[in-house]
Amino acid sequence: MFLRSGLDEVLRVANAQKSTDPVTLAKALRPTLEKFFNFEGLTKRAIGMGWRDLSPDQQKKAVTLFSEIVIRSYTGKFDPNSKLDIQFNVPMELGDGKKEVPAVARYQGNAVTVAYRVEQASKGWMIYDVVIEGVSLASNYRAQFEEIRQKGGGANLLAAMESKLK
Repeated sequence: MFLRSGLDEVLRVANAQKSTDPVTLAKALRPTLEKFFNFEGLTKRAIGMGWRDLSPDQQKKAVTLFSEIVIRSYTGKFDPNSKLDIQFNVPMELGDGKKEVPAVARYQGNAVTVAYRVEQASKGWMIYDVVIEGVSLASNYRAQFEEIRQKGGGANLLAAMESKLK
């Protein structure tokens, strides 16, 4: 299963790092995560209707910025000394080459329900959204991004993303 091999590869890279700094860890993990995540699809879903209002250059920048926000938010919580155990359950068909793979993640004494939404792409299955404790990553950000975009358009949204990374 590609999710298990992806998780193993991510943990191998993360545990090999000497630094727990989220920026350093994010930089080290990005190439591995890009093999398993459809960051463009995730960004489109997170921006929602506003995606069409962005120029191609703004869309490219949004993907770069948003993927960095997502990667850093999770690497900031990572402790290489804590064991992460994810038990994947039977995938559910969502139609049109999409599935949802429910799982339970155990980390630092906590159990969290997770569902990986995956889609068939030209290079295999890719993650396009993650639902944690019933909350979609894309939907959660879409609510935030739409409010920012409505106040100042795409340029304002990109500026807010850049600011979040500082």
